[in-house]
Amino acid sequence: MRWIMAGSLSAAALLSGAAAVLVALLALGLARAARRAGLAHPWALAASVAAGQIVWLGATAALAGSGALADWSALPPRWPLLPLTALVTFALLTRTRTFRRLLAEVLPWQPVALQMFRVGVELAFWRLHLEGLAPVQVTFEGRNFDALVGLTAPVVAAGIAAGGVGPRVTVAWNLFGLAMLLNALGTVVTSTPGPLHLAWPGEPFTATAAWPVIWIPALLAPAAIFLHVVSIRQSLARLATRGQEIRGGHSVRSFP
Repeated sequence: MRWIMAGSLSAAALLSGAAAVLVALLALGLARAARRAGLAHPWALAASVAAGQIVWLGATAALAGSGALADWSALPPRWPLLPLTALVTFALLTRTRTFRRLLAEVLPWQPVALQMFRVGVELAFWRLHLEGLAPVQVTFEGRNFDALVGLTAPVVAAGIAAGGVGPRVTVAWNLFGLAMLLNALGTVVTSTPGPLHLAWPGEPFTATAAWPVIWIPALLAPAAIFLHVVSIRQSLARLATRGQEIRGGHSVRSFP
């Protein structure tokens, strides 16, 4: 098998580290939420979810290494099938009763804090650009400002934990994060060979279909979207609860 790899070991280390941190912290947060929700075998549940992500990372790395995803003449393009698969999986999970129970027990600052892994992703893009393997527009020197989300995540998370950042600000930050992510994804997609390719300066971004870059569309970007959705749903639920409490308080005062 012809192994296709994009970039030096430093880029691989950055993306591998981002993936490892994401998988580990997701598993830890899931186990704690499952325990608070009273679910049986919380650590076994977390381990199975982590194992599923690791298998997915291994499978997508093998696909990228084989060169199967780098057939730029294929219609539809092959590599976008990976993020679509991940997004559909996340969407199906959010519709389960177990997920709803877990969502109620996840601390509101946790999905926000996890977004810090995006700093490692942006550093990897920048490293690939320095090596001539990524065009400038997919980095923070060009049109990709997604690092701002990762850099502000710990500040917002700390504010939520301390009670200084309310649900409305949290929703606004998540919408900002989604906008930055969609901008980054749009820049990457239009820089990659395929039907949506635009005439950006420099060579097309073919590293998208190689390891380790393939882990960004295969797991890291879908996970970022998932975390934003989780945080927004939590914040809206908190706003709804607060509204009910206010209305309840008014009704008590109106009818002594």
